[in-house]
This record gives sequence, C-alpha cells and structure tokens, in this order.
Amino acid sequence: MKRLLLILSVFCFISGTSTARENMMGLRSSFSQTVKTASPAVVNIFTEKEVATRAFNPFFDDPFFNKFLQGNLSGHMKKRLERSLGSGVVVTEDGYIVTNYHVIEDAKSIRVVFNDRKEYAAEFIAADKNTDIAVMRIILEEGEEATFKYVNFADSDAIEVGDIVLALGNPYGVGQSVSMGIVSATGRSNLGTGEYENFIQTDAAINPGNSGGALVDSEGKLVGVSTAIYSKSGGSQGIGFAIPANSVRVTLNSVLTTGKVTRPWFGANGQDVTDALAQQLELDRPTGVLINEIVPEGPAEKSNLEIGDIILTFAGHPVENMSQLNARIASSFVGEVYDLGVWREGKNYTSQLMLGALPDRRTEDQYTVRGSNPLEGFTFEPLSPALSDDLNMPLNSKGIVVVKTPAQKGFGMIALNEGDVLISVNKKSINTIKDLQTAVSRRPSGWQIVYKRGNQTHRVLIQ
Repeated sequence: MKRLLLILSVFCFISGTSTARENMMGLRSSFSQTVKTASPAVVNIFTEKEVATRAFNPFFDDPFFNKFLQGNLSGHMKKRLERSLGSGVVVTEDGYIVTNYHVIEDAKSIRVVFNDRKEYAAEFIAADKNTDIAVMRIILEEGEEATFKYVNFADSDAIEVGDIVLALGNPYGVGQSVSMGIVSATGRSNLGTGEYENFIQTDAAINPGNSGGALVDSEGKLVGVSTAIYSKSGGSQGIGFAIPANSVRVTLNSVLTTGKVTRPWFGANGQDVTDALAQQLELDRPTGVLINEIVPEGPAEKSNLEIGDIILTFAGHPVENMSQLNARIASSFVGEVYDLGVWREGKNYTSQLMLGALPDRRTEDQYTVRGSNPLEGFTFEPLSPALSDDLNMPLNSKGIVVVKTPAQKGFGMIALNEGDVLISVNKKSINTIKDLQTAVSRRPSGWQIVYKRGNQTHRVLIQ
C-alpha cells in the first residue's frame, strides 16, 4: 500500500447565508447566494518561475561519478520557465490578496484571473514562510482606477466541528469550482509541514490547484486558507487542511501597517509533554509544552516564566503541543497581552505574556567567501533568534550558518546545503564571521572542514 502523501494544495471554502433557499423542513437546500457573494473575491493564480536545469550529459547524473566527486560535477546549467497555478482570496477593496507562499514562491511573474475572466498582473509584497501565507497586490495600469470585491474575516477560533463550509478554487486548472463539506476537526498538528501547525480539517473536496483558496462560514466570511491534503493518489480523499483565518489576519495586518511580516515572538522554546513525562511530573494526561529554553530579556523571561514550567493554555485555548503553541502565537498580535495557563511544581497559575516582535536577522553581517578554497561562493550569516527560528533550531544557538550556496560548484568544492552550521576549518573553531575570514585567508596544503547538518556532524578532507 502506498504511503499517505501530504500534498500542498490550496482550497477555498464558502457556505450559505440567511438568503439561501430552504426546503420544507426549514433546512437550506442551496448555497447559491453565498457563492454569488463570495466567488468574485476568489481568484485563479498563474505564475511563471525560472528554474535551473542541467544540460544533458550521460555522466552528470551517473551514480558512479557522483559517488567519487561528491555530487560536485554540475555540468552546464541552463534555465527554463516553469508554470504553475493556484488560488487566492481578495481581502481588501484596493486589491490585496492572500494565498499560500508555496503557490507564488520564486515566481518571476504573477497573474490573477477573476471569475468574470478579468485578468490583472500582481506583485508579491511579503510572506511568512513558516505559516505558508503570502500577501500580493493587484497592479493597475497608470491612470486606471478599480475597486474589488473582497471577503471579510471571521473569528476562526469560534468555528466548531460540524459547521458547514464550501471550497472554492481552481482545481487542476479547470476553472473556478465549489465543493461543500463540514469542519471535521480543529487544532490539527503534527502533520510534518512545519513548526506552526494548527490547521482546520475539512472533508470538502479539494484538489491540486485549490492552493491558497478561501474557507468561509455560513455568512460568507473567511475562516481559513486551504493549504494541504492527505492523499494516496494526489486527489481529494476527504481529508484537507486550512490555515485558520486568525493567523492569516495577523500576517495581513503586519504587511498593511509595516510593509513587511513582523512575526509575534514568544522568546522561549519547549518540548511536547509525553506520556512518560506526564507520569514523572504527576500530570493527569500528556498535554502541554515543557519550557526548556528561554531567551534572555525576551517576552517569556519578562513574563516570569521559568525553565521547567509547563504551558497548558494560551489565551484560554488548550495547548496540546509545541506546534500548536507556535501556531497560537503566530495568530496573535505583537504588543498585546495574553493569559498563559502554567503548571509549576504541582500548582496551576496564570501568567501574563506581552508578545514582542521577532528580532530582525543579522543580514548586514552576511559574508560570502571569495578566493580559491572549498568554501568559495558560499554565503554565511551569524545565528540569531530570528535565523534560528527560520531554521527550526534552538533559539540560543551560536555560530554561523550557510544561507546561500553558489549556483555552480567547481571541482574540489564542498557540498554544503543551506542551513548547515560550520563547526571548524583546519581544526580551528568557527564561532563568528571573523573566525571564518581568518580561516579562509590562509593557504594550507589541504583542508579539513567540519559542519553540522541537522543532528549529524560531518568531516570532509580535501587535498
């Protein structure tokens, strides 16, 4: 039996209003009016991106050569255009659109098409990769004026299992389509899509091409943006997931007020409470997040949290695991104060947490290695809470990490990937950019480079 595949795919959900037709028993028999109201705010998205491919040569992909050359025989590279499609939702009258980041990632051009076949170019504004939400804006011609139909946000925390939802999007590129279902579950996490999982699950039929579409309630308000499905075949099998509207609204609000994504920051990290931990700590059941890391002077420390505390609730909502806590924080607002339900040494108490803004990455300190050495062309950046957060690493991590690799790697180059942490060069520890600059300024007869990828440490010798 084939393993279940988690397939990124956008979905739109729309449901009926009070004007929908009702049958003799008072039950709605049509959601046509809701669809007519919401569908003008849903767009089909067409993107083009430039991808590099290897020119044909029978040796370049030969496993024998790759084994001994460590995959560094890149060959002649050429570029081609790759086209893809998805869906999006207009959320402001002046043409701001939300969609999934994976729909428009690295797009060279973006065009959106409304259900009345009007077509516009769109520009990428900003995105939060961790929540897979991107914000675009429709581009108008010089002197052109237009207002757009848009959907209003609902409070996604208020939806309940059993609520009717409709999916609206562009499945398989056939054109705008609608499907109906119910909310199957809320707070879904541990799906392996990232650190910010708090999905709405639905059985409304959603398929590839629906990515970035809208989930609306019975009043036609946005309750989620569809992002993933479980499937053996690649098509809908009744298990789809949407990013809650409250999380989308935080990203949109940040972009509209600051022009960029300002992510809410907790300033702490933790681990899921397992059954063994729950028994050891004398908890009734395995739930919550055990705090094991606190950033000095961060929001968590200022709220008097301590290592060893267990967070059970956030703003009155149960917290089952770290992914769910991260998602709750991601759907909250910087500068607002939220209640934390905390278990400490056998007692429950409430702590007030004021969320801060995740500090900016230290991109101004990036360094690209030049000269004849195995690290030539690689760009490194000092680890910071923001970069560690992007890489899902401990927030207090130290050192420097690869943030960009060269387009082509020559013979004798090391095969580093983005996210690899450099440990040492020729037995000299690398903790700062200055350490790296000193190491590569020398001209040894050979190179010994140690780096860490995930939980694995690698040592490479190059003569």
